[in-house]
Amino acid sequence: MVLLAAAITGGATAQAQERPVLPAVAAADNRLDVRALSSLERQELQAEIDTVLAETDNGGVQISANEISWNGGEPILAFPLPGEIEAPPSSAAARAEGLSATVDVEPLVNWEQCPAGADDNRWYCFYQYSNFGGRRLQWNHAHCTTGIRFADYGFDNMTTGWVNTTKNAADVGMIVTVYDGWFTGTLWREQPWTKVSKVDPFHDNKASSFKACRK
Repeated sequence: MVLLAAAITGGATAQAQERPVLPAVAAADNRLDVRALSSLERQELQAEIDTVLAETDNGGVQISANEISWNGGEPILAFPLPGEIEAPPSSAAARAEGLSATVDVEPLVNWEQCPAGADDNRWYCFYQYSNFGGRRLQWNHAHCTTGIRFADYGFDNMTTGWVNTTKNAADVGMIVTVYDGWFTGTLWREQPWTKVSKVDPFHDNKASSFKACRK
């Protein structure tokens, strides 16, 4: 009996040692839908994040159980939680508005989970799947001169839908132009306060770069 108990205890210890430890920022994520995930689901989600961080290797930082940010939160890549179709509202965008990410986030994120807060906290978002599903890559800064490559953020040739929550005004509204190549081969232009749940099949999953210019 002693030997059997020791074997069981040893096996449980070995399994605990083999189980990867979540990063502190993921383990401390107290949102209710995150806390409801099983240990296996948490590990599956973390594996997705780790893969993108390894593939991009350009200063990305994990900021929650399901989000990566770059440049201090200028862009955020949000992953759906296991078993869900859409990525949840951005915890970082809520904090930028001074709101609680666990309680008050819904009034902020009011257009397909693309944040539409104050004038200086309006975003434009790209979605992996139709009907605004899958991963969501969101931005809230203009990039008119240099532009952005999707490959730098783990999103090359992955865009199926988009939302532009910026206002139609000279100081805050932005026109986003999306390209097939390196700022060549225009696929579409996004006007302020517009959205498309699924681009046409000819343009689907072909976006490689974009520029966002204030009006």
